[in-house]
Amino acid sequence: MKEESRLDVFLSDDRQSITEISDPQSLSEETIDLSTLFINDVSSSGSFDLRQSQFGFFQKFLDAVPIPALLLNESYQIVFGNRACNKIAGDRARIDGSRFALLFPSSADQKQIEKVLDKVLHNRIPLIAEGVLGLDRVRMRGRIHVRPLRIKSVRTVLVVIEDLTPSSKG
Repeated sequence: MKEESRLDVFLSDDRQSITEISDPQSLSEETIDLSTLFINDVSSSGSFDLRQSQFGFFQKFLDAVPIPALLLNESYQIVFGNRACNKIAGDRARIDGSRFALLFPSSADQKQIEKVLDKVLHNRIPLIAEGVLGLDRVRMRGRIHVRPLRIKSVRTVLVVIEDLTPSSKG
């Protein structure tokens, strides 16, 4: 019953579009290089698959984070979502391999978040956006922190989603 009341809050909220709140001119290039954490998991060709490192330090670290955190590949597909991603997907296994933009109910928001991801990956700067995301009847208003990551020559994107959902206490 509580989940329905949270959804009702979103359906009555007219601010559902993605809003980029970072000013890219004020940001410097800040790609985080994680190569030393994955030295044994990166092939000589530079290919990398986080799913093959299921018990690695980095995955355990992300799983311990109590807010949704996702790693995206260069095509913006989700290659890893931590346990907290259940807040936006119901079951994080449902989003594995999906395009990140599909977590946004509005097609306009899907296009806008792709633009944000493009800026992050190509300009190597962190950005922040806000919007409503979730699958099916699960919805969350979130502040979406997006950072570029690099593991050897493989470029990835880290997305951390801060829950801004209004409380339905009352």
